[in-house]
Amino acid sequence: MRWQRGSTVLLIIISLGAVVLLVVSSGAAILDQPSDSLNDEVALQPGDNPYAYLNENGELAVDITENNPNLDNEGVNPDAFAAQETLFYITYDGNASAEAWIDHEGTGVTFVVDGEPIETESNAVRLTSENDAVPVGVEVDTRVAEVAPGDQLIDEISVHARPSDSEAVGDVGNDGNSDDDDDPGTVTTVESPDSTARNVEILSLAAEVETEVNLRQLHVGDPAVRLTNLTFVSTDSGDVEFEVRGTTDPPPETSAMPLGVDTLGYYTVEFTTPDQPISEATTELVVDRDYLAETDVDPEQLAVYRETEAGWKQPKTTVVSANDETVRLRVVSTGFSAFAVAAERPALVPVEATLSANQVAAGETLTVTVNLDNNGRAPANEVEVQIVTADEGELVSDEVATVNAEVGETTTESIVVRLNSPGEYNLVLTGPALEPGPGDSGMGTDQIIAQSITVTEQPDGETGTEAGGASSVNTPNDGSADTGVSGETEVRDDREEAVTERSGIDLTELGGIALLIGIVLTTLFLFRRAPR
Repeated sequence: MRWQRGSTVLLIIISLGAVVLLVVSSGAAILDQPSDSLNDEVALQPGDNPYAYLNENGELAVDITENNPNLDNEGVNPDAFAAQETLFYITYDGNASAEAWIDHEGTGVTFVVDGEPIETESNAVRLTSENDAVPVGVEVDTRVAEVAPGDQLIDEISVHARPSDSEAVGDVGNDGNSDDDDDPGTVTTVESPDSTARNVEILSLAAEVETEVNLRQLHVGDPAVRLTNLTFVSTDSGDVEFEVRGTTDPPPETSAMPLGVDTLGYYTVEFTTPDQPISEATTELVVDRDYLAETDVDPEQLAVYRETEAGWKQPKTTVVSANDETVRLRVVSTGFSAFAVAAERPALVPVEATLSANQVAAGETLTVTVNLDNNGRAPANEVEVQIVTADEGELVSDEVATVNAEVGETTTESIVVRLNSPGEYNLVLTGPALEPGPGDSGMGTDQIIAQSITVTEQPDGETGTEAGGASSVNTPNDGSADTGVSGETEVRDDREEAVTERSGIDLTELGGIALLIGIVLTTLFLFRRAPR
């Protein structure tokens, strides 16, 4: 059985210059007050605010316009966000349980319960005899829509309700199961203590039948990663209880994630009675595109890992749908335990480093050659690495090196290093895709790759010498990275003295050289004037 209410008018008009302060409702619903009935058990009741009321036809109306006599403003400002936590109530007067949700074709308007949207069937809110008056709020965000003064954001909504046990076992849409498979005795109850936990109780579970549970957008770490549905097949029948929980931190007593796996969040499925005979388990997740952009993750990098006795392993994970707003994943495993939603990235591990010299003068360059293994789960494409000093973290590599390596591939990079101040240095390779090496290998992210580099004072009167075949440069010995020099006369004198020493000609012989040049020029002159 499925109930459905037609349309309930909700007017929201945009006006410039308006100042809207959405009033917070102060009172709860009273079930015996007048309401707009959807059926014998589910009804709509205005909240304690000036926006919602029952019109002359006894239908719920919500009016946030200049036409509402209860308001002192003219609507919601363009380029603004406004929220009302309790706009109206969905009330329930039944003995079992029901579910309700809202759909509409409005722009910039979202209906929420406890801050979570209830605008799709999968996000329906649960109604029980204990939870018999659910406050429905509204969020109006005109910043995401191209609106102008006088625009109408929404003119009607449809509120849907149905008995919750119609979804218990073999509900339509459960991977092809037909209504003939339904067990009318199965009852599923889902409690939501908070946004990261769901307590599930299933009575009269049928064996060898696919059972689906709506988890209503359970947060997996970040609110942008949500668990929507859980489906499983049990080889036993009876009553079961379990808890589904999402966390940011890894669950207790789980092993370390493999290299190149950057976790976005975790979720666990834990039955009250352990060792449940589950033959197949499926979960579906939704990840917001905006969150992927913020964390620099491509949808192709998304993966899910499951904790097993042998560590974290990948169950079958597929992208079942994707649009401009979200990416939906389906995870199929042989049972439930702890799961990690992650992004697969490259993991560069330095395995060997060599130097062109162990000792240089201040300001001179040396070359560090590093072998890197990509032990991650994704190729390295133009990944940047640089070298800094171990103690101060001072950048000493002349240029950024970019690494390209397939998974499992080793690549070699040569990086030119310049140290401007005398002393003993240890060098560190750093970069976003580097991972720590095992044990005390001294390799990995912010780990030493070269030890005991000795930088000496430059000899008096010299600005550079050759070090291990590396080209020398003129640089002040003041610890700065400036490679320029001051004092043009001093540089010119140094160069003249160097030329004189290499030629071996004494300054007193310059007069003889001038006489020789004069004789040669005279000869050429006479030759050019000689008659033919």
